[in-house]
Amino acid sequence: MTYTASPDAVEAELLDDGVVIATSPAGAPFVFPITSGPHNNPGSTLTVVVRDAGGQTAEASIYQPSVIKDPGSTVWTTIEPKDGMFSTGGAVALDGNNAIAAGVHWDNGQILAILRRYDLSGTWIGTGDGWMMQHTDWTQRAELKTGHLGLNAIAVDGEGNIIAVGTATIDGEPRMYVARFSSGGGLIWEVLGPVGTEARGVGVLPDKSAYVTGAVRVKKGPDVWDMATWVYSPDKEAYGPDMFKDPLDNQIERNERGHAVAVLPSGRVAVAGTRDVWDPVTQWNFPRGVVLMYEGKGKRVGEWTSPADKMDTDAIFAAAPSGAGVVVCGYAQNQPSDPANKPQILIRWLNEDLSEVKAPRLELTPGAATCYGIGTNMEGATIVGATVDENQGGDNIWIFAVEDAASPRADYLKRNGQTNGQDRLSALACGYMCAWTGSEQVDGVMQWITGMIRG
Repeated sequence: MTYTASPDAVEAELLDDGVVIATSPAGAPFVFPITSGPHNNPGSTLTVVVRDAGGQTAEASIYQPSVIKDPGSTVWTTIEPKDGMFSTGGAVALDGNNAIAAGVHWDNGQILAILRRYDLSGTWIGTGDGWMMQHTDWTQRAELKTGHLGLNAIAVDGEGNIIAVGTATIDGEPRMYVARFSSGGGLIWEVLGPVGTEARGVGVLPDKSAYVTGAVRVKKGPDVWDMATWVYSPDKEAYGPDMFKDPLDNQIERNERGHAVAVLPSGRVAVAGTRDVWDPVTQWNFPRGVVLMYEGKGKRVGEWTSPADKMDTDAIFAAAPSGAGVVVCGYAQNQPSDPANKPQILIRWLNEDLSEVKAPRLELTPGAATCYGIGTNMEGATIVGATVDENQGGDNIWIFAVEDAASPRADYLKRNGQTNGQDRLSALACGYMCAWTGSEQVDGVMQWITGMIRG
């Protein structure tokens, strides 16, 4: 809050409905938290009192209506109609009170990467805060002008700069892609990796360095991938990759892939993904969730692999910082070869030494279900974003909150789209608000959808 004080004023107080909540030298702006407590609804009278050296005072007041919404309340939802032949949102990040989403649309045989910034109303067209770009307009790489590019993850640093990562397909081969943009969407730099690389997750540190995770192909026909993590400084200097694989995989037949990055308050970085684990009894490779802990410019300091204590197989697709460390989610499934066994949502909470601080939560649903987005709200609850097949009626978007393995589920959103089609969530990012993105099938066509709810 800003105000104007007379030249002789030396001290100021800020009152919320008559209660002093902050003091400062006269003229300095007040910065104070806004909470969802009942006393702030439907609004508050904010009063600034200034005092001179002799103790004389003056004051002014303003009534501020509350913008606090109940957890799970819809703020806005935007569907992008006729967005190429089809389109889908694939990644989302908070940018203050706004949201930035990344995805693709198919246009004239080319998959175009799209970056959109939505304003407070969920609009990007014709607004001061909103904008849209496609990769053929921003890239300086000639091979990307005609190549395919999909963006899988985005992050925003403290100055509003954007890091977007994904995978390009050029001459039929995958190549990782990393780009840094200014807050207004201008390209600062881009990196196109070598053939046989991919990028799937990104997180930004307070020093604006970016952790990127994905995989490097180590064998073709059939393809085999090792998990890889890179670090990029704000000026494009690269560190890594740090490679993770099964050390006993002498025949190069087991896959490891990074999917998500979570930057923890301590400055450490958790990188999560999925690996194959060999079972000598069944002679099969089973997927398992994996989390690696890093510090600095890519120094690995910890490693954890799921014990498969809920079902035969599991995987991790999303990660976010939590109060104790990191929370991750994906799916668990028994005997994947049996069509009757459907994947179900699995959530785990780990601390920084990668021991589980809560019992894992297996969220059973009517049909097949997988978590693709996770976050923590300001009250400490875990917010889960998933795609759920409800009663063989098709995929629907679910967003819900949980506290631990046994707490009741608080449903925030269950979305079955306009024409009862396949509706899928791809990503979620949470703070006071939660932004989400994915696709909604409208009259048989997949269309990009992005929304904001109260976290």
